[in-house]
Amino acid sequence: MRRRISLMLAALCLALSLSACSLLEGEYSQVEPHADRYWESAADDILRAESYQDLVNIILLLIEGQEPSGVVRLYLTDVSYSDAWDLVEQACDEVREETPVGSYSLHALDFSVEELRDSYYQVALQPVYRRTKEELESIVETSSSSAIYDMVLLAWERGEEQLTVRYTYASEDELTLTENILLLQQELEVGVVEEGETPPDVVPWEIHFYPPGGDSSIIEIFFHPQETGEAVPPAQTIAPAEGNVPAGADGGD
Repeated sequence: MRRRISLMLAALCLALSLSACSLLEGEYSQVEPHADRYWESAADDILRAESYQDLVNIILLLIEGQEPSGVVRLYLTDVSYSDAWDLVEQACDEVREETPVGSYSLHALDFSVEELRDSYYQVALQPVYRRTKEELESIVETSSSSAIYDMVLLAWERGEEQLTVRYTYASEDELTLTENILLLQQELEVGVVEEGETPPDVVPWEIHFYPPGGDSSIIEIFFHPQETGEAVPPAQTIAPAEGNVPAGADGGD
């Protein structure tokens, strides 16, 4: 696992140097190019974090790599066990609810915290995935959401069942993107409608954003929803059903 995460760190840092990657924008850009800083020197399979942001970055790396579990030693100064627990819970919630890759790929993110000595805690992370590694690797990358329309056209012409795109810059908001994609669907499936004529009904493509209703940078489109059925819980759609709240950390659903 250490080698896999080291390689992911190197690739991630290269991406950060080339563009303002939305996955790690803002505070997430603090990931450093030295993979060894996240590894406990005396243990091959244990990571280390010295701050809240370290912990968030490590969880993101575990999720990107679809790791089945992870162990992190959390070094904090004058932090009680209760505060350490709250900090880990907050980091897990942030990754699962507020980051694109966490919102897209996680069903839950369970954890436990053990105090080994003062200001030294060991965190066991147990992700519960709702996506396969192949699904994560099949995401198409682009710099701007404006490129999605060309990608939709190409995928539709190829007869693809779905399209998932991660974009760095949102040139339109979720509602505008959705409306324009559905207009494109109408044009592709119905064609030009003469003035005064009523266009035939079509089953709207199923469109989801991750994270929904926030700083989204992953969009998922199902071209044949009547055949595939609902692919993700309603909480992941552009208009989540009222009261459908994602499960919290510490025990998941």
